[in-house]
Amino acid sequence: MKPVKTIDDLIREKGLSPEEIKRHRDLIEECRQRESQIRDYSRATHESMRRMTEELEKLGRTAGELWQEAQRLASRVHGIQLRIAQAPERKTYH
Repeated sequence: MKPVKTIDDLIREKGLSPEEIKRHRDLIEECRQRESQIRDYSRATHESMRRMTEELEKLGRTAGELWQEAQRLASRVHGIQLRIAQAPERKTYH
């Protein structure tokens, strides 16, 4: 990915004269404001992505723990079913 050029980088690259800079002052100032907004939005996006990644990692760990617990419960239920199936017939009085 190419490095992002700022308006000041472009002014230097193009070698704008002081008169040209003065003539385009409003446009240059607007570009600087937008660059500042982009930096702020980029920082906020980066922070949101970092927090979202942390939450997704927690969610993944929780899902793994739930899966393990479900497997333990399934094993216990299977064991109970086997004991019931093997239990001798008992008289039940209603």
